[in-house]
Amino acid sequence: MKSSLFALLCIVCSVSIPVLADQTKQCLEVAVTQIEMDRCAGVEFSTVDFELNRVYKKIQEIYKNDSVFLEKLKISQLAWIKLREADTELQFPHSKEPGYYGSVFPMCVSGYKTKLTLQRAEFLKQWLNGEEEGNVCQGSIMNDRKIKELLKK
Repeated sequence: MKSSLFALLCIVCSVSIPVLADQTKQCLEVAVTQIEMDRCAGVEFSTVDFELNRVYKKIQEIYKNDSVFLEKLKISQLAWIKLREADTELQFPHSKEPGYYGSVFPMCVSGYKTKLTLQRAEFLKQWLNGEEEGNVCQGSIMNDRKIKELLKK
């Protein structure tokens, strides 16, 4: 069982997000039991969380010479993780009461966290995509040409 889960995670980590989103949709279409649906939603969350971590690490790589920015990024990410957990508890305030949300609860929590994590990944991608030259309010976001140059190295 553990080895098949490890193999599944290796496959998940090596495939792109759009492909995995498609596979998750297919997974949910063929899932018959709630346990299967929970598994599909859990794999989807793990995939999206992996993508968020990939984006985070790539930002750290690109901005490695800006220690002040990196410290602020870390503070922001840790605060966001706490916010994601608090928002999940707000969405499901009775989660500690057994059976309150029924057997779909694990699937719903995974789906909700997936949604929030996708939003965060998209937010962070602006530091990977960069801003056009001349945007005077870009703050810490590098010029898009500079990012492309750094990525070529």
